[in-house]
Amino acid sequence: MKTRYFLLSLLIFTIVSQLGCSDFDKKTIRVGSNVWPGYETLHLAKHLGHIPHNIKLIELMSATDVMEAFRLGRLEIAALTLDEAMTLVSEGINLKIFLVMDVSHGGDMVISRSTISDLSELKGKTIAYEQTALGALMLHEAMQAGGLNIDDLKLVHLKIHQQIEAFNDGSIDAVITFEPVATKLLQFDSNVIFDSSNIPNMIVDVLVARDNTLKEHSQLIKILVNGQFEALQAINEKRYESLEVMSQRMGISIEDLNTAMAGIHYPSMQENQQLLARGGTLNKTIKRLNRILHETSIIPKPIDAKALIDDTYVKP
Repeated sequence: MKTRYFLLSLLIFTIVSQLGCSDFDKKTIRVGSNVWPGYETLHLAKHLGHIPHNIKLIELMSATDVMEAFRLGRLEIAALTLDEAMTLVSEGINLKIFLVMDVSHGGDMVISRSTISDLSELKGKTIAYEQTALGALMLHEAMQAGGLNIDDLKLVHLKIHQQIEAFNDGSIDAVITFEPVATKLLQFDSNVIFDSSNIPNMIVDVLVARDNTLKEHSQLIKILVNGQFEALQAINEKRYESLEVMSQRMGISIEDLNTAMAGIHYPSMQENQQLLARGGTLNKTIKRLNRILHETSIIPKPIDAKALIDDTYVKP
């Protein structure tokens, strides 16, 4: 009798387990990003087998394209800068930040022709930037640092993949850009006159998802987050091999990627817990960005920082 009961229990457990696996395999989430070394760790995690087949990594040409795809529901998860995430919230999209991917400490730059050596010399010049919250934020901070106002500049809106050609053909004098495009621009007769190290902790890259996605795909999202931390561990333990994989996919040299990553900080799980905690660093950054984004009319009213953050997935 006990043997029969045991066998029946085992059979039921096996059936339920298989059903569970089947349901899990049927679920798919799409994670969208543009090209940026801070997001490349997700592709490394995929390469190392830490991210399963039903988490699709989709790379788009620009942050503008990522935001639009997220608006239209073509992505469940988007990799964005914090200010871009705040812009989507201001449009009425219910989303949460559940992971901090990186903090830029020099990876975002204003690059000018070598004849321009200071921000103040941009007066009357043509400067290009991507028409996103990040582009507007960098423009605002650079103008403040250089004592400039909007009327002093000739502004051109260019997506990130259009910048090299415009700089090369002489149609712009300076550009607000980021890696890996920045390294390519610096191969011309050019120099950096401002970067994100001048505005510490202001440019933060995050993963966001709508509230319903977090509820419906919590297991996959936890796997995605863990994959990020596995990739960071791989970089720490086998840096050359990891950068070799990343650089090949990005189409740049290991040396250029290593240089680019020097201007980017990748927070660990423990750092993420501190950043996303109630009253944590990210909360304070959102309050600072609220003021700038509201003053520059990028958002109509301040965003509730507490309602924007979910630290569930960075907990052990």
